[in-house]
Amino acid sequence: MTVRGTTPELAQHTSRLRRGRLLTALVAVAALLLSPTVTPLLGRLWRASPAPLTLPALPTPGSSNADVQRYAQSAQPFQQALNELQVGERRRVTLSEAHFQLYLQAAPLLGRARTDATLEMLSSEIRNQNPGRGRRSVFSSPEAALSSAQEWLRYLAWAWAQPRGAAALQAAAPVPLAPGVVLAHAQDILAATSAFHLAPGMLAAIVDNEQSGQGGLYGLAGLLRNLTDTAALRTSEAYGESGLSGDLSQTVGLAQMSWQDALGQRERFHQLGVSLGGLNFPTTEAQARLALQDSRAGLLLTASRLVGYLDVQEGREARPHTGARTYFTGPGWHNNPALLSSGQTWPYAWNAFFKACLYEELLARSG
Repeated sequence: MTVRGTTPELAQHTSRLRRGRLLTALVAVAALLLSPTVTPLLGRLWRASPAPLTLPALPTPGSSNADVQRYAQSAQPFQQALNELQVGERRRVTLSEAHFQLYLQAAPLLGRARTDATLEMLSSEIRNQNPGRGRRSVFSSPEAALSSAQEWLRYLAWAWAQPRGAAALQAAAPVPLAPGVVLAHAQDILAATSAFHLAPGMLAAIVDNEQSGQGGLYGLAGLLRNLTDTAALRTSEAYGESGLSGDLSQTVGLAQMSWQDALGQRERFHQLGVSLGGLNFPTTEAQARLALQDSRAGLLLTASRLVGYLDVQEGREARPHTGARTYFTGPGWHNNPALLSSGQTWPYAWNAFFKACLYEELLARSG
């Protein structure tokens, strides 16, 4: 039956226009709700946040001549970064003291490699605060960057001091954290990183970054993500591709990897002799979306993609890619290759580094 005064083709066109307007409205609403500016505001309306815990201050160990000599290797890049910012002498002395204190606190807690990586990341962050470089930075001042690093160290020391439940880890964290999700998939993360010779904490940090916005605090954004993923999957299953519905669901799964990238991992799986377990390797969009929604398969695909990047940056001969620098570079590339390749720093990669430190230890204990 057709509408009076219209042809079947016109009625069909009108129906498509209505659906298109509805989809456009959904896109606009979802983009607004998923934005990093709006979701925290919605979260505060959705549920009041508990007062943060006050964690104990870290003691500063005494320093030996060996400590000073070891520290001198990391002090030079830090001082060069302060030179670029044209920091005054009095302020420089205060910052230098705080930097040395950070080193003394980090060394016994994180170990040599992770301490070196922490100070390297910190120097990069402070260099990027120079407006003349035109780069993104996480903080507006060296003081803020040092304060954040010290806050993370206090948290890590507290988290590792004794077994902590997911709720306690989440409540005390400096930033939104999803330890319940990460630790629930510990075996999948360990299996994926073992198969592709990666640092488990690094992949865990990516999962946490991608999932920490889907908890109760950001429940509406998480619900929309699940709805759009489902819509895109059903459309791709029915028609072979997701079409417009896929515009809201470019990435899928625990680590939010694109289905297009998933299809591109076949050769590396073959080279390293890795399989997707009970799943055949995907050849279509629908199959790729299904694989990414399977936690074990999705993390294997994500690990493969990370190896591809690290092979280029560090060389295949550098495998296994388990060094502490990958705690920053792996998540940074997963989130924004352009920012990472241009030497920039931003919250996703900064927080991922410390999350990787956290989970490297927690996953080792769970294994």
